[in-house]
Order: sequence, then structure tokens, then C-alpha cells
Amino acid sequence: MPLQEKKPKKKVSFLSRFLLITNALVLSGLAVGFVAAYIPPDKYWIFAFAGLAFPYLAVLNIVFLFIWMVARKKYIFLSLAALLICWNRLSGFIQLNFSKSPVKTENRINVVSYNVRIFDRYNWKPNKVSKTAVSILKLTKELNPDILCIQEYHAGRKGKDNLEDSIKKYTGLKYNHIEFARLGGKTRPYGIATFSRWPVISSNTINFEGNTVNFCLCNDIVCNGDTLRIFNIHLESIQFSREDYLYVSDLASQPENQELFSENSLKIFRKLQKAFIARASQARVVAERIQASPFPVIVCGDFNDTPSSYSYHQISSGLSDTYKVSGNGFGQTYAGILPSFRIDYILNSPELKSSGFKRIREPLSDHYPVAAVIDLPGKEIPE
Repeated sequence: MPLQEKKPKKKVSFLSRFLLITNALVLSGLAVGFVAAYIPPDKYWIFAFAGLAFPYLAVLNIVFLFIWMVARKKYIFLSLAALLICWNRLSGFIQLNFSKSPVKTENRINVVSYNVRIFDRYNWKPNKVSKTAVSILKLTKELNPDILCIQEYHAGRKGKDNLEDSIKKYTGLKYNHIEFARLGGKTRPYGIATFSRWPVISSNTINFEGNTVNFCLCNDIVCNGDTLRIFNIHLESIQFSREDYLYVSDLASQPENQELFSENSLKIFRKLQKAFIARASQARVVAERIQASPFPVIVCGDFNDTPSSYSYHQISSGLSDTYKVSGNGFGQTYAGILPSFRIDYILNSPELKSSGFKRIREPLSDHYPVAAVIDLPGKEIPE
């Protein structure tokens, strides 16, 4: 009986080999980006960059998912498994919520968080504030907040423009806590402000070591008999200069200049690295205070970090993210080039229920305001 000839093995084409290697690199980067949320940047800062790249790597993985689907390759299961494992993390960047709103209660409040970029202060005229500043004030009125948390607040000009009075006039919020930054031993007219429809019975400031510009306000308010603790946070900024933004925006159109590219890229890299490291300890300090709260908490603020970051993971642990619960579409809250992700948040204790999350896409600042409805425990209102 003649021996059967062995069929020659099919050679893997160069394209297939290239795609496999590239997909493996993407999956490896995605895995590192996923675990970045658990690794302190002040110990191992390199992981923070993988966390920043996480959403881009996830998109590339989805591209490979379709490539293997069309090619009918079994590698599709690797990309699919990675997508399913990372889905909860990805839900911090994009949401499709079709679920019914939670049951309404008698104690329902509107919460707004807004980085106003010092009310466009540098465009004010000698005799009046800018049109943008007026538009920001009008927007706060339209949003009808019961709690308004402002980052990069500005007090106005002595004897001419008092922004505290203006906000109270536009929103009707009578109570507030405002803290200002200190630089060179002097108090500056900018900082953070929390406004409330109900009395503020306790006010504290959480300062960050080595930073007198970024900090956190902690306020207790009594709303219809319920005490809530409100955290208004502004974590370390990346402090990109105008030149940094111009470099990034013009990168594609710039003539090739390796020396200039290396110099500017390294400068941006170092600013990101410094901010990642600083935010790590700041986030832990705030997280400890949140966990120690004897009252239900509402956390608002500009974290200057994405949902795949260590900072977000620390602060949001044990809390409900209003965007994940009732948001829709892409969650981008930063209107600039970098970081072009969701970096502004409203979180709450699990005993509180949130609904109606909104990102108001008004380019009056370099941040979009975010708003959510919070239902406190109480008597339910029938539909």
C-alpha cells in the first residue's frame, strides 16, 4: 500500500504575520493600560502613560476584531475576550444607556460641576467682564443647580465686579464656601467655590502637599433633613503652555525637524509625568476623606485624569459614577486638544441614586460643564 504524501503546510503570508505581531502588541499595551488604574504613578509612573493610551488601544483592538471577523480567523476570540474584560473600564469613556430612570423621590437635587477657566478673565475689558464670562453665568442659571461646584473660580475685581454676588443672583444659591489659591505668600483671586441652595453647616479645605493652587473643598449641607457631604476637587493640572498646545495642534503640518520634535515632545512628556505623580498622592488623600465620611457623599470636580487612571480609580472606589449610570455617547469633558477625554466627574454614594447625566457641550471654557440629578432616600413619587 503506497504511503500517503504529507500535505505541505501553508505558509503564513507577510501580511498575516505583520497583523498578528501588531495585534499582539496592541493586546499587550491594552493589558498594561488596564492594570494602570491599580499602580501608583508616584512609584511606577510609566504605567500612567499606558493608562492614558488605553482608549486608543481599545479602538485598535476593535479594528482587529473586525479584521479577524472578515478574514474568518480564530484570533477574533482573543480580541473579543480582551474587549469583554476591558468593557467596564471602557464604559467610563463611552456609554449607551437605555435603562429606565430610577424611581423619583421627594428629595431630588440638581448637581453641576464646572471648570470655568477663571471666567475668561484675560479677555475682560477695563469697564466690564467679557461676553464669555456673562455667557457662563447665564448657563449656570439655565442649568438650575441646587449644588454648584466651580473649579478655577475667579473672584472678580475689587469694587467693580463681584462674581460671588453674580452667581448668587443668577442661580439663587444663597450659601457658599470659597477658597483661594496662595502664591508667593499672597492670596490670589482664583480658587474653588461651592454654592448651595441649603445651609452649609461645616466647611473644610483639604490641602495638597507642595501645592497651594490645587486643593479640595469639603462641605456638609442639610437638605430637607438629610446631611450630605460635598467634595469639590481640583487635582494637579498638567500646566501645558500655549506653545505646547500649538505644537500639538500643528504637529501634522510642521516641516520635519527632528531636533524640534524631540525637544518639544520631551517637554510635554515631562509635564505629563510630573502631573501623574502629583495626582497620585492627592487622590489618595481625598479618597481617605471620602471613605471616612459619616454622611452620604457627592463628589464633583476636575480630576485632570481619565477613567483609566489611578487617580480616578482611587477616588471613585465604592462610589457610583453618574455618567456610567445615565450618560450617553462619548464622555469627553475637556474641550482642548490634550487630554481630550472625560476628566470632569460627578460621583455619589451608592445609597443615593442618580439619573439624567448631561454634558453641556458649550465651548465657553476649556471644560464642558457636567450635570446630574441625585435622588436622596425618601418617599417615592409615583410616575
